[in-house]
Amino acid sequence: MREFLLARRLCYRAAVGNAPHRCVAALSVGCLLALSAAAGAAGCASTEYVNEGPGQPTPRASGSLPPGSVGACKQPFTKRPPIVSEELWAHAKPCTPRTPPSTIRLGYAKDGSAGADPEAEQLVEKVLAALAEGTKPDGGNNQVTSAIRAVRSYAARKDELRARIARDSASDQACDVTYLLNTMSAARSKLSGGDACTAEVFDPETRADACLFDAKRPEGLWLSSGWSCMTFTGELGNEASCHQLCGYDDYCARQVYCAAGDVNLLLCALGVCLPEPSAGIK
Repeated sequence: MREFLLARRLCYRAAVGNAPHRCVAALSVGCLLALSAAAGAAGCASTEYVNEGPGQPTPRASGSLPPGSVGACKQPFTKRPPIVSEELWAHAKPCTPRTPPSTIRLGYAKDGSAGADPEAEQLVEKVLAALAEGTKPDGGNNQVTSAIRAVRSYAARKDELRARIARDSASDQACDVTYLLNTMSAARSKLSGGDACTAEVFDPETRADACLFDAKRPEGLWLSSGWSCMTFTGELGNEASCHQLCGYDDYCARQVYCAAGDVNLLLCALGVCLPEPSAGIK
């Protein structure tokens, strides 16, 4: 053993095919010395380690959608929805046929030349004006339901909106959208600790989650106060049910079944088309 320790260092990459054949039959000190000499003759000084590089960056570091976040893209040749953040719109990538179906589609006035569609723009202004009055307990619901009827009529002539018209929209009694969203807004504000943002999506430029809606336009924030239980976007719905967002108010919860489809349609008409399936109760 002392002789082995004094022998040259064994190179693990060296070829040992030239060692004496008798080493195959019996492993002795002499054989070990022969193997060591053969290894030294190969000229290998030490064990070599291959540099494998830094590896692939994480999805968030590379700007791609990380797990747990919601993506958003902008439809080509459309205008920025007034309720969507200007910064997010500027950073959003164009929608393509390869964009995952779970991605939120942004943009309106698609049918016109270079995003100029007077009918779509007039409809958006009508809806925004109705939503601005919608929070008022006196007459606000009439304003919102009138806007809903206008959007249904418009959507029936548009392929991208027709499928979003709720089948049971023509009910005998109008939904109490004002009560629903006012109650949900108050409950959601408590659940979120006062955070005004009602929905976050991944911003590929800043590589962080950002508020989808423009905080300077409260119409979008109010309309999306029931985001978590009316839509399958994976946001607050993981922690808050419709009953929580209704403040455990049974009347409010019943209005969710009535108005969820119309809220989804209003959002899409305003240029925020949620992924499919687009509405439901969690």
